[in-house]
Amino acid sequence: MAVTLKFPSDRARDLIGFAWSPLFEAVLSMRAVAQPKRTPMHLPWVRRCRDLPDDLQDEIRLLVRPFDRFVPGIFEVGLRGDSPTFCDELDAFEALDDDLVAYELSLPFGGIDCIDHDQLCVDDVHDPSYRDRVLAAGDAAGRGELVRSIFDDPSGMRKRYSRMLERYWDEAFEAEWNRLLPRIEAEVTTGARALVTAGAPGLVAALLPEGRWDAATTSIIIDKEWDGECDIAERGGLLFVPTVFGWPCVLIDLTAPWPASVFFPLRDMRTPEVPHATDHEVVAGFSALGDETRLQIARMVAESPRSTKELAELLSLSDSAISRHLKILDAAGIVSGRRDGYYVLYRLEPERLDILGRALRSTLGLLQAASGDVPALPVEVPRAR
Repeated sequence: MAVTLKFPSDRARDLIGFAWSPLFEAVLSMRAVAQPKRTPMHLPWVRRCRDLPDDLQDEIRLLVRPFDRFVPGIFEVGLRGDSPTFCDELDAFEALDDDLVAYELSLPFGGIDCIDHDQLCVDDVHDPSYRDRVLAAGDAAGRGELVRSIFDDPSGMRKRYSRMLERYWDEAFEAEWNRLLPRIEAEVTTGARALVTAGAPGLVAALLPEGRWDAATTSIIIDKEWDGECDIAERGGLLFVPTVFGWPCVLIDLTAPWPASVFFPLRDMRTPEVPHATDHEVVAGFSALGDETRLQIARMVAESPRSTKELAELLSLSDSAISRHLKILDAAGIVSGRRDGYYVLYRLEPERLDILGRALRSTLGLLQAASGDVPALPVEVPRAR
């Protein structure tokens, strides 16, 4: 079984865009909190969330735990905008239609098993047989009261989810989102570069190893546990959405009124951790400075170029001991020696320390995402002409 995303033969590049959503990512992270055993990659985040108030943790487990197989599209409101803030998305969420809210929330609470995937329709929320089947599923799972509230008071349920999301954002996820955003932006930059230079096939190869480009049908094909087909031109385009907390799945949403979207885990979450190119440089540099005597030597030669003999006298060490330390610092590029008459004077190389600082920030993922050298692409997919 597979999902086929079909493009016009000459317009695939024009119909692909990129987006990200702090609100949707927050909901995915809540799912990890509610079901920690299902998402071992996110256990560090789950542990940090243990300090959240007990009532908030209980609300997350009650309201988000059912989102195991299906995350309601109502949390994707931010994909329609241009880099919306969490507050913008929450305002849009609170303005959603009651029928849409009731229908979308009913799906993970049992509705997804009561209807054909090809016949999803908001009007089903008014179908008594659909309601009865969802209520029966809710009762069987011990969530009957909650499911009745979804049908009878969708406005109240929307407000309940909104309050939970706002508390979670303020007490935990805002700082986490700010930490993740540079990684997400970097993934979009990589995707934009691949799309501009190699078209849709290059984008799929770079960001979506779970999929493949079928040149014969000009389609992206993604193996899934269900069959689906979407004419991307008719839908107005396709969004690629990098996600951290969506790991380990590739999530696909083809249902209106939400943009056709593919949520894909960041590449660094799908491959074993390997040393970065900068790791050896960082280790060598900071190992050289990771000794009290060598740190004192570096500080002294930063003040003024000094000879081995002068350093030996200042530190009350032998010339040979100072020479050994200088050899390590010199090999790491932190100091350099130049002959001045009879003596060799050692001086600090501040540019080398700047390089080490940047290398350390790079290997820890703290550098800002690259920008400017890749042609800008729309965050929201252009509408089909």
